[in-house]
Amino acid sequence: MNPILVFVEGILSFFSPCILPLLPVYMGYLSGNAKSTDEQGRIVYRRTRVLLSTIWFILGVSCTFFLMAFAVHSAHNVFEAYHAEISLFGVLVVLVMGLVQLDVIRIPFLMQDRSMMHKLDLRKMNGLKAFLMGFLFSFSWTPCIGPYLTSIVVMAASSADALKGILLIVWYAAGFLIPFLALGLFTAELLRFFKEKQKLFQWAIKLGGIILIIMGVWMGVQGFSELKQGKTLGSSSLSYEERELQSEQDFILYDQHGAIHQLSDYKGKTVVVTFVASWCHYCTMEMSSLNLTWQEDPEVVHLMIMQPGGNDLSKEELILWIEEMGYEFPILFDEDGSVFHKYGVNGLPTNYFVFASGDVHGYVPGYLTSEQMKDVIHQTKAGPQ
Repeated sequence: MNPILVFVEGILSFFSPCILPLLPVYMGYLSGNAKSTDEQGRIVYRRTRVLLSTIWFILGVSCTFFLMAFAVHSAHNVFEAYHAEISLFGVLVVLVMGLVQLDVIRIPFLMQDRSMMHKLDLRKMNGLKAFLMGFLFSFSWTPCIGPYLTSIVVMAASSADALKGILLIVWYAAGFLIPFLALGLFTAELLRFFKEKQKLFQWAIKLGGIILIIMGVWMGVQGFSELKQGKTLGSSSLSYEERELQSEQDFILYDQHGAIHQLSDYKGKTVVVTFVASWCHYCTMEMSSLNLTWQEDPEVVHLMIMQPGGNDLSKEELILWIEEMGYEFPILFDEDGSVFHKYGVNGLPTNYFVFASGDVHGYVPGYLTSEQMKDVIHQTKAGPQ
């Protein structure tokens, strides 16, 4: 998912018709006794005091977004096996929320304002109250920003990569909170500007709905593509693309201990060749799983290939990283990237499975669970059908 679109969603949430009219009220609470009137009769705010209260308010909202990110990460680990199904369910939710924002459909319970701000005594503002105000504000549901929040959380939870899902929430939070920070710096000026341009900002909710529809369509294309490729992680049998091992696909590489490995030398054994990187979250998940099982079957050879430099660590740094991670299996270094290029690797991790005859059984782009790995290895050991 494009993070820029998510960032824009955050900004549009701030400028929605549900938030703008309440900004003077929020800033009135946050300013405490820092509000006064100048010689022209205009309301002005003591900048330092308002900014400090606004920062505490932002920290309170950020705490909620952090909890959302933690929940998304936990849910991702629990429902990882059903990623494609959850992703397609997420498509439905995002599209419905987009239609709600465009006022094409109406869902009564989404139209209700659920605010918990009244639970605080905000007459005397301090840092703690500003923090709690932000925390409770972010849990409040309004017809304008509720669908945005729901959609972002669903998109994050259905993301194939947990880290990317968390980053979606971070991008949304940044788009939503940066305007608040600007408001803390230039309170009086911005409040006057928002009041003058209020009609213009009424289009924000419609634009947000259009963006949600675009996101939903994009998610749908990705989800159906994944199912078409047979990458449904809940399935015990994976589809793969068969490739014959060409002579030019043979390779000679050195591992982290300086030992040499040539693919053709392992003829007679089932071989799993996996392309990984240290920065890749799913690569480290696959490597950690393998670290527990790679010695269970001596008939199967596991070869991990990394490319030092470029987007990864240097060779020396990778060796230290491998030691710190406690990986014991051979990790080969493709220093010039030629093997990555030969095998047409365009995503990580990518697993190739080689028959004992030396021919490639097939390959699977993307992360494999331990059970899926064992299933494809079993098929490979059975030999060509």
